[in-house]
Amino acid sequence: MLKNVRSLIVVLLACAFTLSPAAQTAPQTKVVLISDSSAVKPGSEFWVGIQFQLEPGWHTYWVNPGDSGEPAKVDWSLPAGWTAGPIVWPPPERMTNPAGVDYGYENQVTLLTKMKVGPQVKTGVGNFVLANMRWLVCKEMCISQKGTPRTMVRVGDAATPDANGKAVIDAVLAKLPKALPPTWKANVLSNQSQWLLNFRPGFKVNQAAFFPAEPQVVENAAPQKLSATSMRAQLSLKKESGSKQPTSLKGVLLLNGSDAYNVDLPLKK
Repeated sequence: MLKNVRSLIVVLLACAFTLSPAAQTAPQTKVVLISDSSAVKPGSEFWVGIQFQLEPGWHTYWVNPGDSGEPAKVDWSLPAGWTAGPIVWPPPERMTNPAGVDYGYENQVTLLTKMKVGPQVKTGVGNFVLANMRWLVCKEMCISQKGTPRTMVRVGDAATPDANGKAVIDAVLAKLPKALPPTWKANVLSNQSQWLLNFRPGFKVNQAAFFPAEPQVVENAAPQKLSATSMRAQLSLKKESGSKQPTSLKGVLLLNGSDAYNVDLPLKK
């Protein structure tokens, strides 16, 4: 219901911006496509990043936007023989609004995608990588925006890093969610109203936040209660009323404000 209400607000108030390939700016957003490489070899892989720079107070959305909003969509235009992987999403923030709690990003965020260059691609050619995009930014109102940021990458006999792009992308990679260590013996228990996420990291957890990858599993606006000792922790997550019964709990677990882990655990009744 909350998502539908916010969607109606978007329909009534949205104003679409088409960003020029040169400037890629709108009043609320600047979008830049960066690469960790200025030149790549046939048969290699490299990272590109879609960098959003948002005006103060505005935000955009994670893959699960929460109680309202929608994530960015990308349709890649690539040279022949190139392929793009899925978007890799950095850990989001919780953002409270009249419709509930959203999951997304303020100020600046870079969404990553791994590109593959086919072994048959010819060298000595400069190629444009274009991201045909549509995304939503919100403050008191929501605005649907679209644009086509692009970057040039050359195919050569040797790979050449792009110093500026690589520095940004390496910093994003360092903060991406890691695999949940099996030594933590993590599990999820279920009662009538809660999912109980248990894990044993071997250190004191002072802060914890869980971001569900799927909608209608966790009540987004409900407080998440942490119980922790020096060795183990439990995070209580309120089930959404009338929620579906998933077979696993999927999402991102953020500990102590900085360390993120991917969660995909079977649910026990």
